[in-house]
Amino acid sequence: MKNTGRARITKAQIEFLLSSREIEIIKLMASGFSRSDIANRLNISVFTYDEHRKNIRNKLSLRSNADWAYALVPFLK
Repeated sequence: MKNTGRARITKAQIEFLLSSREIEIIKLMASGFSRSDIANRLNISVFTYDEHRKNIRNKLSLRSNADWAYALVPFLK
């Protein structure tokens, strides 16, 4: 396994960087909800969900699935 040398981001850092809606979304993602499930629960379109996900990716500099996994870990229940 290749070590990219990237430090894992903490829950506090994530909560500081993301909006309250983006935090709701990342929590639902960590709970295993699908794209359409999250959109339905939050009463938004899947396209709005996609924009939020893109914003999360950009704000947290997530480049790979492994980066996403590390970002979701603090929100696992």
